[in-house]
Amino acid sequence: MRIALVSDLHGNYTAVKALEEDLFRREPDEVWCLGDLVGKGPSSEKTFDWAVRNCRVILGGNWDYGIGKREYPRDRFYHDQLGQDRLAYLCTLPAEKRLRLSGRNIRLIHGRPVMSRLLAIQDSRESLSALLEPDYDMLIYADCHRQGMRTIGGQIVNIGSVGNALGVPMVQYALLEGEPGDHLAPLEVRLVTLPYDNLAAAQEARDQPELPHMDAYISEILTGVYAGEMRKSAALQNP
Repeated sequence: MRIALVSDLHGNYTAVKALEEDLFRREPDEVWCLGDLVGKGPSSEKTFDWAVRNCRVILGGNWDYGIGKREYPRDRFYHDQLGQDRLAYLCTLPAEKRLRLSGRNIRLIHGRPVMSRLLAIQDSRESLSALLEPDYDMLIYADCHRQGMRTIGGQIVNIGSVGNALGVPMVQYALLEGEPGDHLAPLEVRLVTLPYDNLAAAQEARDQPELPHMDAYISEILTGVYAGEMRKSAALQNP
C-alpha cells in the first residue's frame, strides 16, 4: 500500500496543481492530508475543495480550526472566501489518525493543536519522543513546513509543506509504503521535493489585494525563508 501524505496547502493553488500532476504520474493508492488546507495564501477555497475531492483522510491543523471557528477577526478575508459550509466542515476534522502498516503503529497528526507548541524535527528528544507514547513506532507530522527524519526510540518524520515550504521553496510531501496489517515487513518513507512556478504563485497572491500579510507570504514562497527570520536578521544588521 502506498499513501501520498500531503499537508499545509495554505491556499497556494499553483503549488497544489503541480502536486496534482506529480500524484497523477506516481499513482499512489490513496492521498491523505495532514491539515492546514487553508489560510496564509490567496486561494483557500480552491485548496480546501481540492483536498475534499482527492484525499481519503483529512486531519485538522491549527489554521483549519482557528479559521473554521472564527477565532481571529483578522482572518475575515478567509471567512468570506470559504463561506459557512466550508468553515463548518473545518471544525469537524479529526486531530489525528492511527495507522497499522508493516507491523508498526504509526501516529499521524498535523502538529498543533495536538502539540502544545510548534516543534521542528531538530527539537529536543524529550519533546518529540513524548509524542510516541504510549505505543507508537512512528510519528508523522507537518506544521513546521520543513521536511526531515529522525530516529529517537521510534521514528519521527516531518513531511513538509505543499504550499508554504521553508528551507527550499518547492512543493514538499511524502510517500509512505508498506504492507497492511500486523506482519513485520519493509516500510518506506520517501520525502519528495517538487519544483513549481513560484512566480505564478506570487502573482496569484497579488491578484487578491485584500490578502492579509501578502508581502510576507510572497517573500516566503519565493525564498523559502520564514518572513519572521528575515525581519530578525534585518534588525540585527541595522540596529
